[in-house]
Amino acid sequence: MLNKHQQIRKEAAKWFARMQYAEADHPERSTFEAWLMQSHVHADEYLAISAAWNDFDSSSRINALAQAMLRKKDNAQASRKKLMRIAGKSLAIAAIGLFSFFGYQAWQSQPIMNLASNTPVGRINQQALEDGSKLTLNANTDVEVIYYRNKRLVKLKRGEAIFDVVKDVNRPFIVESQFARVTVLGTRFVVNQIDGRVIVSVDHGKVKVENLNATDTVPVLITNGQVAEIKSGTQAIKLNRNAADAFAFLDGKLIFNAASLNEIAESLSRYRKKPIVAAQQADSPQAGMQPHITAVLDIAEMENFLKLMPQIAAVHVKNTPEKTELSAKN
Repeated sequence: MLNKHQQIRKEAAKWFARMQYAEADHPERSTFEAWLMQSHVHADEYLAISAAWNDFDSSSRINALAQAMLRKKDNAQASRKKLMRIAGKSLAIAAIGLFSFFGYQAWQSQPIMNLASNTPVGRINQQALEDGSKLTLNANTDVEVIYYRNKRLVKLKRGEAIFDVVKDVNRPFIVESQFARVTVLGTRFVVNQIDGRVIVSVDHGKVKVENLNATDTVPVLITNGQVAEIKSGTQAIKLNRNAADAFAFLDGKLIFNAASLNEIAESLSRYRKKPIVAAQQADSPQAGMQPHITAVLDIAEMENFLKLMPQIAAVHVKNTPEKTELSAKN
C-alpha cells in the first residue's frame, strides 16, 4: 500500500510522462497545472522526476558527483556508500519516469474500440458511437472508427459523412480523409471526399482543418456555417458557400454550387447502381473548359435531371450498358 508521499511521486511520474513533450494547447494542460499548484510537494516531486530524467543519461554529471564525494578525506568508505545510495535513488526515480513514459504511451496507444462501417449505393445509414457521438453516412461511404484513451479517430476512406460529436476535452475527435485532418472537441459537421478534394462544412462549433501530409501548411479554423476546402499538397482555404447545403442529402436533396462534371458524377453515383463518370477532356484549346453547374435536385428525380442536363448546360449525356458518361460540348 503506497503512503501519501509515494502516491504523489507516482502521480508526478505519470504527469511527467504525459506532459514533457506536450504542446501548449494540450487538452490536459490546465488539469496538470491545477494539480501542480495544489501543493509545493506536487511541484517538488515533479521537479525531482524531471531532474532525474535529465541526468539519467549524463555520465559527466554522475562522474563529477562521484569525484566530489570521493575527495572527502574522512570516512571515504561511508562516502562511497552514500554516493551509491544517491545514485541508486536517482536511477530508481529515473527508471520510474522511464517506465511510466513508455508504459503510459503504450497504454494510450491501445485501441479501446474499433468499428468499421460502410453504406451501399443508394442507402444512408446512422451509427451511434459509445460516447454518444453520432455518424450519418451518406450513400457509398466507408469509414473506420478507432477510439483510444486520449483521442477519437475516424478514417473516412470513401464518401461523405455527418459527424455529431459529443464534447470531451480529454479526447479530441479527429477525422482523417485522404490528405486532410479535421480536429474538434464537440460540434456537428460534414466531411465530403469528392472530386480530388476534401470539403468540410460546419453546422455549429469550431473545427481545425489541416493537410495531413504537408508540414509547411497552416491550419484553418472554421466555425458556425462556414466551409473549408483542401486539396493534395495545399493548405485549407475557406469557401464562400452555405454550410447548410452539405446537410441537404438528409432531406433527399443535393445542392450543387458551380459544381464540375466530376463532382456531379461522383455525387449522383452514390445513389445509382450504374455509375456516372465525367469524360476526360482531350488536349485542345478548349480542354479544361468544363461547364460548372448550380442546381438543386431531389435525389428521387435524378434520372429526370440527367435527361435535362443537355438543356440546362453545355453537356452531352451518353448512356451505355456499363455507365452514363458526362462530357462538355465543344
